[in-house]
Amino acid sequence: MFELSTITLIYFAVAAFIVGFTKTSVGGMGILAVLLMALAFPGKASPGILLPMLIIADIFAVIYYRRSCQWNVIIKIFPLTAIGVFIGYFLVDIIAQDVFEKSLGILILAMLTLSFVLEKYGNRLSNSKIFIGITGIAAGIATMMGNAAGPIFGIYLLQMGLPKKQFVGTRSWFFLLINIFKLPFSANLGLISFETLKLNAISIPIISLGAYCGYAFLKMINLDTFKWLIRIAVLIAAIRLILF
Repeated sequence: MFELSTITLIYFAVAAFIVGFTKTSVGGMGILAVLLMALAFPGKASPGILLPMLIIADIFAVIYYRRSCQWNVIIKIFPLTAIGVFIGYFLVDIIAQDVFEKSLGILILAMLTLSFVLEKYGNRLSNSKIFIGITGIAAGIATMMGNAAGPIFGIYLLQMGLPKKQFVGTRSWFFLLINIFKLPFSANLGLISFETLKLNAISIPIISLGAYCGYAFLKMINLDTFKWLIRIAVLIAAIRLILF
């Protein structure tokens, strides 16, 4: 049984809203929800509570953007991400969490820098097997070990030049599939229990509110603003991982 103090409930509620909001609008901010959940539920409880919340938010996002998915993008990268999930499953108890987070932050910064290079050289590099392979495996490891693949996949999608709705729709379907794929691994690690699922049920109304607000927000911004918001969110996520 979790002890739900006032500050714990505040962290939990804000994290749930951010999860819903980021899934239907600007991705990359989900790392802030990861931080809040870690503050609310220290240790291994946090990832187990957060994963079903992410799936709930993914479902809302897919409902909003169900006709805006570029399946060819997902087909290319999903098998590699699945391999990354397998690798992450075995690394969970080997690599210290702080080492993993700092390494992930450095990788995200490197990919963000690379995204500016890719703008100059176009899709030749972003469509290369090496780039897709690194992105897919890194995203799989990051999502299995820390629910932190959003910034990595967000940078990858930026290089596809997709319109806003297709960007979010493709991201939504990708993470719904990969998060469902992760469920058995997380359950086997003992991260999900009846107690964590009760908390997930409580979070549904807050996630739905965040998802609606995110959907409304996305309609109000243009594509260039959207791209820069993605990059800013990714930068904040990387700094948080490295420094905090």
